[in-house]
Amino acid sequence: MTLEEKKRFIINFVFYTLIAGLAFLVFKFSVKYLTPFIVGFVIASLLKPIIQKLVKMFGENKYLRIGVIVVFYIVVGIIIFGLTLAAISGIQGVVKHAPTYVESTLIPALTSIFNYVESLFEHINPEILSNLSEVTNAISKQIQQLAGTVSTSAISFLTRFVSSLPNLFISILIAIISSFFFTLDYKNVVDTVLAYLPQRWVQFMYDVKGGFFDTVGKYMKAYAKLMTLTFIELSIGFALIGVGNPIGLAFMISIVDILPVLGTGTVMIPWTIIELVMGNFERAIGLFVIYVVITVIRNILEPKVVGDQIGLHPLVTLICIFVGMRLAGIIGLFGLPILVTILKTLHDEGKIQFFKKFEKRELPQSIEK
Repeated sequence: MTLEEKKRFIINFVFYTLIAGLAFLVFKFSVKYLTPFIVGFVIASLLKPIIQKLVKMFGENKYLRIGVIVVFYIVVGIIIFGLTLAAISGIQGVVKHAPTYVESTLIPALTSIFNYVESLFEHINPEILSNLSEVTNAISKQIQQLAGTVSTSAISFLTRFVSSLPNLFISILIAIISSFFFTLDYKNVVDTVLAYLPQRWVQFMYDVKGGFFDTVGKYMKAYAKLMTLTFIELSIGFALIGVGNPIGLAFMISIVDILPVLGTGTVMIPWTIIELVMGNFERAIGLFVIYVVITVIRNILEPKVVGDQIGLHPLVTLICIFVGMRLAGIIGLFGLPILVTILKTLHDEGKIQFFKKFEKRELPQSIEK
């Protein structure tokens, strides 16, 4: 590396580090107060391609823009209303039936299991049997207390949620109103903001924006493939072990599969434990085998599928997924591979340059061996 290349590397590194640090600080301290406006701008940005196509077809008209965003909010409102009703119904069912289920099903199942264990050890020291009975009673009491705690926690959560609704409604209202203003005057707003920024920053932002949306699209496509594979595996597995409505259950669990660390285990592990406690050993084993197979296949294919889509080597993708999850949880899990992909794209296009291009060369025979 020549002296000029070293200078260029240092300048680029300092420049982009300062931009990243400044953007992080601005985001950290302003997001709390600007969230409704950020949401409004994001919505306007998402609707921009649709509006542009309609403008080409029917000509510029502010009522057309208003109509698009009104239809958008009607659709979103219907979806949120349906999900809210389903969530409230589910929580009410848990609160109402959890204590009864524990009393009538779970505790008898545990009692039968411990009775079976006692019968296996009936010829051993009576003190051990006495201790085993005490353990059984203690576990039963803990489960009863847990059921009561779940019901109380659910009620407490609903109370806190209801008390926060006024502030939430105000934020939502401001976001909706701001999205109308952004949609009606999108170009002028963007041009005004960019006019106060250096041209180099503006070009860099456009490059990052293009790389970001392209990478996110590929990322979504990769995980859609993984979720489809999980859906097929679950459907076949559930059908083989005789689970009712295997396709519907597989579809819902495959959506949960997007969650990191646990994935399908968010549903499969508790379900397996419940079946085991209730004495349905064959189904419990079947569910556990399905979960293990899905987890193994997912861990093998995820780096390869995601890497192929976003243009990273599977090993680099695996490192980014692991390090990102360690550093920032769910956000890091998805964010670090996207960030590395954007930087790689900008580097390949010559917009930034951290390292010189790799040139293959023959290795000494001692190293090859």
